[in-house]
Amino acid sequence: MRIYGVGTDIIEVQRVKKAIQRCTLFVSRVYTLHEIGYCRNKGQVQYHSFAARFAAKEAVAKSLGTGFGKKLSLKDIEIVSSGAQPRVRMAGKGLKLMESLGISRIALSISSTKNYAVAYAVSIIE
Repeated sequence: MRIYGVGTDIIEVQRVKKAIQRCTLFVSRVYTLHEIGYCRNKGQVQYHSFAARFAAKEAVAKSLGTGFGKKLSLKDIEIVSSGAQPRVRMAGKGLKLMESLGISRIALSISSTKNYAVAYAVSIIE
């Protein structure tokens, strides 16, 4: 096992909340249908979940050594909740990028407080 790259990101929950309230297309441009359903079901804390997923997507992109653009889009990265530890599911260009780099998995940790969401990602070659 070898680490290809690490990435971290932190974002203000209010910043994401304002973006969602201000721009009707923001959610559909950033999140998959599965992520939208998961976050919307969180009720009062849905903005924490949206912010945590946004930070996670940024952290994953950093762990791959790329930003968002031709090689990777926000919706290529899906954050899946499974028990206590979130998982990263890659699709489209993101999956192709991951495979071309020889990355077998991405370990992820996300957390949020009243004001911030933070994520840490590690891209692993096995």
